[in-house]
Amino acid sequence: MKKSPHKILKSPVYKLIVGGVIAGLPLTSPTIGPLSGTRVWAQTTASKSIGIVQGTGTITQNYLDIPLSGGKFPLANGAKITTEGGVIRVNFSGKNWIQLGPYGSISISKTTNGYLVKVDGGEVKFHLNQGDLVTFEGPSSRMVATDATFKEGSVLVASDLTSVSMKKGEFKVEDLTNKKELLATSYNPVVLGANSLELIPTSSDEVIAEGSSNLPSGSVPLYGADGHCVEYMPKKGGFISSPGIVPPLSHPISQVSLSKVPKLPTGYKPLFDKHGKYMGYVKDGLFVYDDPPDDNNDENNKRKRRRAAAIILGTLAAGVVGFTAAGVSGAFTSHPGPPVPVVTPTLP
Repeated sequence: MKKSPHKILKSPVYKLIVGGVIAGLPLTSPTIGPLSGTRVWAQTTASKSIGIVQGTGTITQNYLDIPLSGGKFPLANGAKITTEGGVIRVNFSGKNWIQLGPYGSISISKTTNGYLVKVDGGEVKFHLNQGDLVTFEGPSSRMVATDATFKEGSVLVASDLTSVSMKKGEFKVEDLTNKKELLATSYNPVVLGANSLELIPTSSDEVIAEGSSNLPSGSVPLYGADGHCVEYMPKKGGFISSPGIVPPLSHPISQVSLSKVPKLPTGYKPLFDKHGKYMGYVKDGLFVYDDPPDDNNDENNKRKRRRAAAIILGTLAAGVVGFTAAGVSGAFTSHPGPPVPVVTPTLP
C-alpha cells in the first residue's frame, strides 16, 4: 500500500535521514550507515531539487516550515522563503543565484525555460549567467528577461512600490496597474509607485563583520518595541540589519513612546532610538523614516509626518556563501498550506 505524504513525513526513517542532512553529517556517518542507498538518494534529491538555499531564514516546503541558520538545504519546486534579520541565497545551476534580503518573502517555481520568482516583499539581488531565464513577479508588476544574456541587479517590492536596478543587462518591467512597459538598464533604473518616498540604497562602507559586537563610530542602534536591537544606522547613512548587535535596553519601549507611533498597517514594525523616540518603520525590505513632529499641536508639523525617505535594508557582512552544512535551527514545524512537489528521502 502506498504511504501518504503525511505519514512519510512523520515516519522515523524520514526523521532519521533528514536529521542527518540537518546536522551536516557525512554520508558515510555510522549514524546513517545502515541505510544503504543514502548516497544514491542524496544524488537523486539534488537532481530533483530546483536549487540549494543557504543563509538565515525559513523555508516552507513539503508541508514543513524549516528554520535555516547559516546552513544549506535543497529547495523544492514551489517553495516559499522568508527572512527577518538575515539573508538567504538560492544557488541555481550554472553559477546563477538570487539572494533575498532582510524582512523579505518570495516563492520560487521551475518553468520550462527557467524560474518564476514571486516577490511578496523585500529586495532580491540576482546574478544570472547565460542560460536559464528568470521572471520576477510582484503584486502589481512583472519583470521579464528579454534574453538569456548575463544580468546582475536587484528587484525591490514593497506593497505597491517596485524598483528595478541593473548593473549588467536589462529587464522588461511591466506596470500592471497602469498597463505600461518600461525597460530597466544600467543607466535607466525603473521605480513604480514610490509616490513621495525617496529611495536611497544602503551603502556597504560601514558594514561590519558578522559576529562583531562593536558598532562603527557614529552609528545609531534602533530597537523594536520589546527593547531589543534589530538594526543600526551608520553615520554616513543607510540601514544595516543586525539583530542583537548591541545589548537590549533594560526595559521595553514605554507606553508613552508607543502612543506617539502613528497607526501602521498590520505587519509594519515601528523602530525607536535608545531614548524611545519613534524613528520610522520596517516595511518589506525598506526602512522608512517617518519624521515625526515635535510634541505640540502645530498643524504644520503634523503635515510633515509622512515626509519620508525609504532606505533599502543592508545586512551584516555578507555573505551567505561559505556557510557550513550544519545550520538548520530548531525543529521542523508542520505547515497546513497547499502542498508542493515533495523532495524527501523516500519520494525523491
